[in-house]
Amino acid sequence: MKTVLKNCNVIDGIVNEVVSASYLVIENEEIKEIGLGEPQTKPEDQVIDCEGKYVMPGLIDCHVHLVWDGGEDPQAVIHHQENDVIALSAYKHALDTLKIGITTVRDVGSPDRTVLNVRNAINNKSLQGPTIIASGAPICMTGGHVYYLGYESDGPDEVRKNTRLVMKEGADLVKVMATGGIYTYGEEPGSPQLTLEELKAAKEEAAKKNKKVAAHADGLEGIMNCLEAGIDTIEHGIYADTKALQIMKEQGTFLVPTMVVMKQLANSENIPDWALVKAKAIMEPHKAMLQEAIQMGVKIASGTDCGGPETPPVYYFEELEILHENGMAPIDVIHASTRVAAECLGIEDRGVLAEGKKADLLIIDENPLENLSVLKREKKVMKNGVFITA
Repeated sequence: MKTVLKNCNVIDGIVNEVVSASYLVIENEEIKEIGLGEPQTKPEDQVIDCEGKYVMPGLIDCHVHLVWDGGEDPQAVIHHQENDVIALSAYKHALDTLKIGITTVRDVGSPDRTVLNVRNAINNKSLQGPTIIASGAPICMTGGHVYYLGYESDGPDEVRKNTRLVMKEGADLVKVMATGGIYTYGEEPGSPQLTLEELKAAKEEAAKKNKKVAAHADGLEGIMNCLEAGIDTIEHGIYADTKALQIMKEQGTFLVPTMVVMKQLANSENIPDWALVKAKAIMEPHKAMLQEAIQMGVKIASGTDCGGPETPPVYYFEELEILHENGMAPIDVIHASTRVAAECLGIEDRGVLAEGKKADLLIIDENPLENLSVLKREKKVMKNGVFITA
């Protein structure tokens, strides 16, 4: 049986305009046909009239931590838990994410194989959930940023060993901690951690398995080290200056700014004072960096750090509004959250509405190009050709 959506206003993630009077034919998880006018149907087909509604690709979040619950101290919740309990919680958070229209996530830090096992269960259709692109445990220096999630590594040889280990465990990409951050005690976001030589080692090993490398990189020295090492994506990028952004543009490096989590931290009454001071200090430079990156045309992919403190999945939609408020046109926000995000993740079978792509899509009541906030409202969510029910 085919599913046919007719009378659609299509935002395909490719062109800048809405394509009205469109139809989509979906079969065996894929978009088999997309066109204009009245589709040919059979009595056994499921036909859905989308008159007045808008159809767009499923949304992508390029930076999440599914093992965390988005509460005031998410690490404390899992700190003494067994891995199977953590994995069950991660699955719940993944399903919560899918139900609000985020059909693909990139998880960039989880202990051991917890999220890798959740990903596997979804991929083999034992469980319903979003597509998960997962790094497994991140590579960090001993005692470095979120060391409690990752494999502590000192020197290029240990970094090589642990990069090989996470890939053996099944990681889709490698996550490295190039600088300090806000929510680890006793460090500053601007301070470099993994050295240039260590970052190069991780990149070289990942390349042997054709894997991308994502770097937590807040401070300028760490960002520049990442760019020299050829890291694929800069996460946060708080203190990137004009030179760093220019190199990112020239090299095609993706920026995943995660603005909303920083806003949540800086305005929280629940996080520790030592973290609050750091969060407040980075707000202005982070905003200025984003504005300059948008103006320069750096490749920006939507990501939130959802799961982190005070940032449950629903805050994804505020991230999109922040991108718009800082200079990104609504259609570019949509692209950053669909096609560009898919490019950032290295996945070619989704992120746009086109023949041969996976049928991950949303049906919404109003035009998001006129008001991005409609994306957070009630909607129909299709994942791999099947509508998600609560």
